[in-house]
Amino acid sequence: MMNRVKLSVIVPMYNVKDYVGECLDSLRAQTLRDMEVIMVDDGATDETAEIASAYAEADPEHFRLVHKKNGGLSDARNYGLQYVRGEYIAFLDSDDFVDPSLYEKLIKLMDEGCDVAVTDIEYWYTDPAKRFVMKGLTDWQADTVQKRAMLSPMFAWNKIYRASWFLEEGLRYPLNTWYEDIPVTTMIFAKAEKIGYLEECLIHYRQREGSIMSSNSSPRVKEIFGIMELVRNNFAKAGLSGLYKDELEYLHIEHLRLYGMFRFIRSPYTKELYEMTRQVMKENYPGWKHNRYISNLNLKNRIFLQCYSPATAWLFNRVIR
Repeated sequence: MMNRVKLSVIVPMYNVKDYVGECLDSLRAQTLRDMEVIMVDDGATDETAEIASAYAEADPEHFRLVHKKNGGLSDARNYGLQYVRGEYIAFLDSDDFVDPSLYEKLIKLMDEGCDVAVTDIEYWYTDPAKRFVMKGLTDWQADTVQKRAMLSPMFAWNKIYRASWFLEEGLRYPLNTWYEDIPVTTMIFAKAEKIGYLEECLIHYRQREGSIMSSNSSPRVKEIFGIMELVRNNFAKAGLSGLYKDELEYLHIEHLRLYGMFRFIRSPYTKELYEMTRQVMKENYPGWKHNRYISNLNLKNRIFLQCYSPATAWLFNRVIR
């Protein structure tokens, strides 16, 4: 029988030789010692696996390296789940890094009976003047903490989870797509009985040129539509569409009409993306402009939501580009 640990941290790795050392050093420095780091080499073609191997050799009690053929971020996360020994699970991207006390503090929340706990995020730029903090749990007013969570960042890696979400309930990240965090995170938030919040910024989200989400020119930006359809289907199957109607509608507004549209405007597929967005909102949320949460946005964003269209695109294109 395998020895249990309190926490398993799954770290997918692919061609991050310049950053993975800082990531693993930050995990080695954790004040929580009852933890393991499962390093998943997703078929890296640079020195990433060799760097990771040195950590596994030096500290096999806490670091384990496993290898697989390249299949992408979701596939690597899912692959790592078979090696988990932890009561709780966390994910960390291999170009990000965390402060030493992060997981010890999150574990304390989980031990109070939480199903998931979240923390704040620093968008980390090489230039300190550009860095800023995003709250892990919105302070917008909602009827329940679950609904507040549904309005919060959907990242997989600023959270810690009961392992049973993945090992017993069978949650997995969708393969071969961007935006893979959204379907899993929304379902966990919606079903969680208790959600913890560590209102500290102890995780650093590295912003670098060439990373997946910094690319607006790729046709893969269209994959958000398949992800949002998956979210709608998941909630319908779980019988939760009615309970979270306003929150699901706002999620679509955010990812298709607001911040998503800011990305679409910078894409060579702007007109096609706008039409796809218009159709999705017409079919599923025809009254979206009256969503209760829009009032929380700043004036600039509210004006954009109300006024952006093909007729006004030229103006917004000039402002946003």
